[in-house]
Amino acid sequence: MSKYLITLKPLGKYFFGGDMTFQVGADEKSKFNEAFSSYIIASNKFPQQTSLLGMMRYLLLTQSPEVFSQDRNRIIDQSKATDLIGRESFKVLIGHNNTNDFGKIKSLGPCFLRKGEEAVLPVPKDYRFGISFGKNESSSVYYNARALSLPAIEGYSAKERYDVLYIGLNSGTVYKEEEIFQKDSRIGINKNYKGRSDTKGFYKQISYRLKDNFHFAFVVECDFDLKACQNEIVSLGADGSRFSLSATLLSESGIELAYPKDSLKVVTGGSRVILLSDTLLNVADLASVRFSITETIPFRFLCTNVETRNYNILGDAKRVQERYYLYERGSVFYFADETAAAAFGTLVNDKKEFRQIGYNNYIIQ
Repeated sequence: MSKYLITLKPLGKYFFGGDMTFQVGADEKSKFNEAFSSYIIASNKFPQQTSLLGMMRYLLLTQSPEVFSQDRNRIIDQSKATDLIGRESFKVLIGHNNTNDFGKIKSLGPCFLRKGEEAVLPVPKDYRFGISFGKNESSSVYYNARALSLPAIEGYSAKERYDVLYIGLNSGTVYKEEEIFQKDSRIGINKNYKGRSDTKGFYKQISYRLKDNFHFAFVVECDFDLKACQNEIVSLGADGSRFSLSATLLSESGIELAYPKDSLKVVTGGSRVILLSDTLLNVADLASVRFSITETIPFRFLCTNVETRNYNILGDAKRVQERYYLYERGSVFYFADETAAAAFGTLVNDKKEFRQIGYNNYIIQ
């Protein structure tokens, strides 16, 4: 079993799909189109962990000609494919107390940015602010019939718009979002089967490019030799965006996801948990949280298996019906002390199938 650092360098613009899509099929009144379609669609800046998992499963298939025919783009031995990549794609398990079977792939780490050899993460959501609990706490407020005491927040103004920032984990260099991601907007109109413009087919699609030597990276643990995978061309994302993939042993990379201590302001009178990845939490998990600065994002995914032939959403691939909401990476939760923070961390870890593929990662810092 080995851990590899996987790097993904975009070969042009990319588009990572999210919860919303363009209209699917011809039925405008379908429940799916009414709930999840729009004529303006913007790419996510980061790929979903389920997309990275799907890419890695496909990579292992393409490296195994006895299992997969690249000419036909088909699995030719379902039994061997099950041993190699597992029978099914990611699924949410009842109770979250087990992991999925992905064959030779044991786990993925959260996706992050790299510039050169340095890891880069979004700053914690309290990066600019001094959080102080204790004698300077604001008066108690009530939320869901529960009394809470707000901390004093130094440096925060409700009237100010704060830029999204990223930080290099070795140098402490801070980047604005526009220094990393470049928008690539396309406006067009679909045509009907007679070649005429469809007046209801106008669309705007916002893709992204990475600037200035930035690329994506993540760690994968697997029982498969990936050392030969250098500058492999892979597809990832809703539009089959192209990336150059390379794998190196993690022990040779020196990567560790932790913020420079001198870059974060000290929390006075408590302890904090910072999310390193998007994270699933239940309402009951938040009972011990004293205060938090968070955002949530919707999460849905496609379901496939080794018998799938058409991976289009109109084909064999089915999008899970339930919409989940994940706490966004960089969200911060505050606790009375490190013991309470560690207990909360245990609850984060307990969503085992999410943690297995790179969600539910955190640090106490």
